[in-house]
Amino acid sequence: MTRRLFLIVVPTGLMTAAICFLTLAPHYRFHTDLRVIALLEHVLAYALLMLPTAVLRPGWLHRLWPFAVAMAGAIELAQPQFGREATLLHFVASCFGIALTTLVSLLTLDLREFLRRGAR
Repeated sequence: MTRRLFLIVVPTGLMTAAICFLTLAPHYRFHTDLRVIALLEHVLAYALLMLPTAVLRPGWLHRLWPFAVAMAGAIELAQPQFGREATLLHFVASCFGIALTTLVSLLTLDLREFLRRGAR
């Protein structure tokens, strides 16, 4: 396994495990009425899930995002089995985090290519 591939697989795997554990385990934290915090947690978690690939192998994003969306959907479907509430809004927030990282990465690549061509 090359170093670059290792730097993609390990953080992505650890982030996947962390997302699964934190979203399926019963949580005993202080309950807040601010639902926007939970939505921001989903956006941040799934954006971080995509980040290693976006930075090191942006060409792989079109292969990774369907798996990330499927994982977000599967987690939301499985949450009631673990005593958690599944909501469509959490799924949408997760998809937004995936899309955000993917689009920012691709726009950064396009901008970098544009600047490189302009420098010639």
